[in-house]
Amino acid sequence: MRNAIKIDEATVVTVDNSGCIGEKELDAVHVSNELTAYFSARVALLEQWCAGAEPTNIFLSNFSGDAAWKGYEKGIQDAFTEIGIPAPEINGSTESNFQSLQSGISLMMVGKVQYEISREDLQWFVVGKPLVGEEVIQESQHVAKLAELYNLVQFKIAKQIWPVGSRGIRYELERLFPGRKFECPLNVEKTSGPATAVIVGVATEKLEEFKKQITTIYESIRIY
Repeated sequence: MRNAIKIDEATVVTVDNSGCIGEKELDAVHVSNELTAYFSARVALLEQWCAGAEPTNIFLSNFSGDAAWKGYEKGIQDAFTEIGIPAPEINGSTESNFQSLQSGISLMMVGKVQYEISREDLQWFVVGKPLVGEEVIQESQHVAKLAELYNLVQFKIAKQIWPVGSRGIRYELERLFPGRKFECPLNVEKTSGPATAVIVGVATEKLEEFKKQITTIYESIRIY
């Protein structure tokens, strides 16, 4: 697993936070609350798949005020609409005693283990490019598509899905393959923001199916 926490043999918890991104004047990145929540849901979903789980419950902590809740809820639902399944019920809380100057949310997903994950006898790729901030909007065509990644899992083309976070591809590969070396043509130091790039382990016999499924940019990783 990556950052997911296993509560017991079947229950997985994943969390994503977003700060200073949204509709408030002093936010560092100005996008809709809906889009902010979509990308938080995306990260939490990818972390669930990384652990071989599917989400059953969602809890939203909203620090942006009552008016932001509806947009956040819609953004979470959009992530599930993209992969073609209903979103779990969304519960949570809003900080309404004090008004923040910048936007902030925290999203927690609880899921159940559904399938086995593996790192053995796979060929490795990075799907998407590391992007952050305004790049995520300006280069949206290079963001790994959630629906395509979900298909890789559902059709058992990918045996491992591993999102790339703010510390970049090198950090994630060093966690996946401690003590080993690797080669990747992408910038391995750059932050990948809201998991715009995702490391994927593909079953060798399903390489052609992988190539047919993925329409986003992808690059091969050599592990040795």
